[in-house]
Amino acid sequence: MIFKVKNNNYKNFDIYKENVMQPRSYFIPFSSLEQAGENDFRTERYNSSMVDVLSGEWDFKYYDAVSKVPDEIDIDSFEFDKVAVPSVWQHTGYEKPYYVNARYQFAPNPPEIPEDCPVGIYHKVFSIDDIDLNYTLTFLGVAGSLDVFVNGKYVGYSEGSHNTSEFEINDFLTVGENHLIVVVHKFSNGTYLECQDMFRDNGIFRDVYITKTTDNSIYDFRAVTKYNGGTSYSLSVIPVLKISDECEFGVNVIRKGELVASKSVNVSENNIDKIEFSDLKVEEWSAEIPNTYHLVITLSQGGNLIEVINRPIGFKHIKINGNVFTFNNKGIKLQGVNHHDTDAKTGYVMSVDDMERDVKIFKEYNVNCVRTSHYPPDPIFLDLCDEYGVYVVDEADIETHGCQTEIHKPGACSHNIEWQPRYWDRVYRMFERDKNHASITMWSLGNEAWGYLNQDYCYEQLRKLTAIPIHYENVVLTKRFAYDVISQMYPHFKMYEKIAQGSGMPKKFYQKPYFMCEYAHAMGLGAGELERYVIGFQNSANMMGGCIWEFCDHAIYHENGKYKYTYGGDHGEEKHDGNFCVDGLFFPDRTPHSGALQMKNCYRPIRAKMLDGNKIEFKNLNYFKTEELTASYEIIDSKTGDVFTNG
Repeated sequence: MIFKVKNNNYKNFDIYKENVMQPRSYFIPFSSLEQAGENDFRTERYNSSMVDVLSGEWDFKYYDAVSKVPDEIDIDSFEFDKVAVPSVWQHTGYEKPYYVNARYQFAPNPPEIPEDCPVGIYHKVFSIDDIDLNYTLTFLGVAGSLDVFVNGKYVGYSEGSHNTSEFEINDFLTVGENHLIVVVHKFSNGTYLECQDMFRDNGIFRDVYITKTTDNSIYDFRAVTKYNGGTSYSLSVIPVLKISDECEFGVNVIRKGELVASKSVNVSENNIDKIEFSDLKVEEWSAEIPNTYHLVITLSQGGNLIEVINRPIGFKHIKINGNVFTFNNKGIKLQGVNHHDTDAKTGYVMSVDDMERDVKIFKEYNVNCVRTSHYPPDPIFLDLCDEYGVYVVDEADIETHGCQTEIHKPGACSHNIEWQPRYWDRVYRMFERDKNHASITMWSLGNEAWGYLNQDYCYEQLRKLTAIPIHYENVVLTKRFAYDVISQMYPHFKMYEKIAQGSGMPKKFYQKPYFMCEYAHAMGLGAGELERYVIGFQNSANMMGGCIWEFCDHAIYHENGKYKYTYGGDHGEEKHDGNFCVDGLFFPDRTPHSGALQMKNCYRPIRAKMLDGNKIEFKNLNYFKTEELTASYEIIDSKTGDVFTNG
């Protein structure tokens, strides 16, 4: 079979996606209630009979320049290597790791890129038994761009490394053996939007899978909750269905295995309805008490089940009252960290166990908030935040830092309207994929991209779709100053204190809630005078808190190397930022630095204070865990070392 694999999509500024399906929420369909009930979000992707995960061993060929790629590839005779998917080139021996902070790996001149850039060609064989089904091919993460071919024919193209890309492939398939080719270019025009502080990896780094549905299927749904007061909420489930016959669409709301509410409606091609529950008595979701419910959504025909989806949801309401950010009527504080997808052995690749380990660490070290710096994570990461209880600032895959630092044109992309479709595409795909998660507390329009022209457009469009607050830090440097909250990085404490005290700064600093998306840099012996910042936001209504930079060190692990870990400049990088990637609260293996212990103490939910007369005052800093606490103590004789306790 012959594949013509060369095209110019990666350097054609008129194309940033082609034949990519309409973005939708992440879910895994099942063909039976039993199968749906036997799996949770950790396993459903891998165990559903309606999904074939293609991750595993793939054929692979690496070229260090596009010019070396042949015009055609004959699959029957072509010599491939073998590589695991997901993986990245920099951790499988094809390229050396490359760390750079605020710069591009090439001389920037947007939208121009190095045309003769490296290319990876992936090949996978998969089988199809029933040609009458509908097949969707899903990529959860590919860096940088991808061209997709099936059985020798071009399917489509996509940019946006950390966004989901889906393609309809029905028209390209045959019964039996099928061939998938994915061509990944290291750079594309979209690379200008991915100038984040991290090792710059490439490859298919998240799962790839095929979903099989009939002509009657659930394409998407949105769960919209509305607070009525007290413990009452309304719930609307709004489906997007692909229907060729009259069917029944049903929604069951379940809490701890018990049915809370149930409704169904008849639907047809020209009559797609929604299901509404007007007065549900519920327990609200918060990071302190992460109450989740399950939506069991079904599509049936003639009493026969076609498809079932089982997804967790939570009931919450967020409102900004003046300059106070409230969550379920409480002026909560975000005691957060910034979190990258990074592993010293695998780069961008993180397994379900890896993600759950990190979320467990959040909870162990009193972290209640995470900013997904600087892109949307694997959707399972958000499921984990829903379950364990973590407020999420979900960030779009947009950063143009190098335009400011290298060509001194901060708005080269953000203030160029020609880039606007690319900006909105990344924001919109983030929103549609993640819209049903209880943990989403704010949306972020990206990081350090300067300007506000394209961000203004994204804000206006996103505001039409969601009531959840929207932030973007770099706008604080412009006349726009803020969107829904004032977001700022690394304010000097004297400035921060004036904002917290309510006087001494221009009026604009007091008109909206104040959030530090990055603060207390954790490099070396950091995070500095963290306690002063924490006390400042705990005692001031307008201060939301913030996210420490950052969760863990970025480094490359060497099992038998001279050094266990290496960082920027150790791999022959032409330009790099040295050990600036080693700036986390935890070592690469998640062993805590001293800064992590400091954070755990400063973020503690209970504080004690010695009063006169040998009295101790305890203060519960939780907002939703208000049950009585039991205190125990011990007294140590400083001379004898004897210990006396209260038993």
